[in-house]
Amino acid sequence: MPTIASLLLLGLTGASGLSVPMSMRVAQQTPRSILHRVGRISLGWGPDPVWTKLPVGSIRDASQGLKAVTIEPPAETAAGYTTPGQYVQLREVGAEKASPMAVASAPGAAGSFEFLIKEQPPSDWSAGTGWLTNAAAGLELEMSQVMGGGFKSVGDAPSVILFAVGSGISPIRSVIESGVLKGKDVTLYYGAQTAAQMAYQDKFGEWAALGVECVPVLSKPDASWGGATGYVQDVARAKGVAADCAMLICGMKGMAEGVKALAADSGIAEDKVIANF
Repeated sequence: MPTIASLLLLGLTGASGLSVPMSMRVAQQTPRSILHRVGRISLGWGPDPVWTKLPVGSIRDASQGLKAVTIEPPAETAAGYTTPGQYVQLREVGAEKASPMAVASAPGAAGSFEFLIKEQPPSDWSAGTGWLTNAAAGLELEMSQVMGGGFKSVGDAPSVILFAVGSGISPIRSVIESGVLKGKDVTLYYGAQTAAQMAYQDKFGEWAALGVECVPVLSKPDASWGGATGYVQDVARAKGVAADCAMLICGMKGMAEGVKALAADSGIAEDKVIANF
């Protein structure tokens, strides 16, 4: 099954072997009277999309190669977004192909859905994102109902380690800002090749105020970088990982496999390693 992360290139790649059940239910669908279906898209899982035509609220640079996009959802669609890590599908009006996009803003947050979208050319399996990332506010597109089960609960784990690479920070942001980790010891290892490619740096202070220690990691830093370097899983390993922690992951296949190996070496139970794929 293709991953949300890979399809979005929300840091994203193929399956990692980290098996996490995802209920592909639709919590609440927009009334048919204000919706229309144009053709059928089959991505190989989940319900058929139910499309609503909407304007894009804003499009701006989030970092090199990443765009921050806002779209105001209908109230019924917003009500279906209940769990961090859920997604919608977006497409050009009437297009045959659509792309799943994780909602970056937290469930229950007032206003628009926010997305972090990587600039990506079209391919055999994806419409790409240039039609959106190269557009301007006011562009009309079609958005599906909210889909996916999102991240499952970390339960009673006293500490949580978050791993994200590139635009995989998008659903991780929704977890942080949702408040579901309140009261836990939380560390975020967030990787990018360069500082210019790292989105949401302006949010690190806000996340710290929510109790999240942010550890940015660059794999190809320049001489001015004074922070952690290499790969997120290796930086976490060097710091040490408690056996009773939980891990949430969104990113590339190699990173996910590295985190899985780290968890196994650290004695972390498999059900405490939770991937948003």
